[in-house]
Amino acid sequence: MRLFVAINFDQNVKDYLSEVQALVRSTAFKGNYTLYDNFHLTLRFLGEFPEGEVDTFCDCLDELACDAKPFTIRIGDINSFNRKDKHIVYVDVTENKEELYKLAKKLNEIIDKTIEVEDKTPFKPHITIGREVVFKNMQTALNVAPYPHPILVNEVSLMLSSRNKHNVLTYTPLYTVRLGEE
Repeated sequence: MRLFVAINFDQNVKDYLSEVQALVRSTAFKGNYTLYDNFHLTLRFLGEFPEGEVDTFCDCLDELACDAKPFTIRIGDINSFNRKDKHIVYVDVTENKEELYKLAKKLNEIIDKTIEVEDKTPFKPHITIGREVVFKNMQTALNVAPYPHPILVNEVSLMLSSRNKHNVLTYTPLYTVRLGEE
């Protein structure tokens, strides 16, 4: 099972991300775009684990829920990680990023004392909207209005990454905790 821990978004945020993605699409020659239902913010990629380890990660999230409090963030800047002429395009967190770093640090401390996870990629808060994007005009895609409302971060989910029978990448929440609850 390919697993990760994420913050999922409500429909209003996903609608905004879809609008931003449409603008990116209109300014690109091609790209592999995140499906509407897959929009999320990854707190920690875990990798491949046997099904029997899911309970261990659920216990880690329970501990995190007791230790962390809800907070809000804002999103809106468009940016990309460059790989030659292709881009991983994402919506950036514009406010309260430090709270996301604190949450990810707590999560990592809990996981790392509990189970060995090979992936140690440093946390960079972002919401991927497209991969392998080749732009016609990069400047057009970067000019978007920010999401107009604060986004409440009060839940964290253990997610399964899998492909369905049509080879479509699907992210499924396996377990969700509310922050600040025991």
